[in-house]
Amino acid sequence: MKKTQAEPPRKVVHEVHGLSNTPVIFHHDTVRVWHSCANWHENVEILLFTEGRGIIICEGEETQVSPGDIGVIDSRMLHRMCPEGEMSYHCLIVDETFCRKNGLAPGDMCFPRRIRDEALCEKYNKVATTFKTDDSYREARLRAAVLDFMVALMSGYATPAAVVRGVAESPVRTAVGYIHSHYHEQIDLDTLAATVKLSKYHFLREFKAATGQTPVAYINTVRIKRAERLLREGGMTVAEVAEACGFVSHSYFSKVFYRLQGVLPS
Repeated sequence: MKKTQAEPPRKVVHEVHGLSNTPVIFHHDTVRVWHSCANWHENVEILLFTEGRGIIICEGEETQVSPGDIGVIDSRMLHRMCPEGEMSYHCLIVDETFCRKNGLAPGDMCFPRRIRDEALCEKYNKVATTFKTDDSYREARLRAAVLDFMVALMSGYATPAAVVRGVAESPVRTAVGYIHSHYHEQIDLDTLAATVKLSKYHFLREFKAATGQTPVAYINTVRIKRAERLLREGGMTVAEVAEACGFVSHSYFSKVFYRLQGVLPS
């Protein structure tokens, strides 16, 4: 998708619900950004779009999404989102080990990128509602709601993956994993290119094509997302957060933070 005007400040509202001892991650996001940060997960990621429109890009393939759509990102699939203006969605990530203990293996399956199914949306919303409840049976209700949703999703839409993922690892996926693991350290292009065994020029071209960003821009995006989380948690000064996220200059950290978030870190 081509950019036709100056990129607006990135607006993010990140609302997380959950329990520390549950094998599920759930959050609600509202974003306004041309390109979200490309990433991948060991676990399947399931999105329910509630407002706005946009595009999911998975391994280079684009899928249009709108309110009421369920988007499914297969295990270990490099992906990013491009909202058209402001877009809101729920995000559900269920631990693969938890699924396998209950007779499900979503990591071995492929799913349609976009699903339009009112009954499945109702089950997804039941998961979202359960996350917000507060009683002594919350964890049990949550596990039951998640399993009910996953059984419906897999029985209706899963097909066996043709190739076991991870056998032929993508160089860009490897680089993305390296950046997420080492964002707090100093990372240079030579190191990244050597890690994936590509020339610097070839690596730059492949990385930009897959993620929509240069490696430097991607590294800064990862660092700022982590910095935002630390700032919201509290307990650290802005300077301490900057250093913890790999920024050697406090002023540069503030400049990048403002460019991506639209507000100063303070």
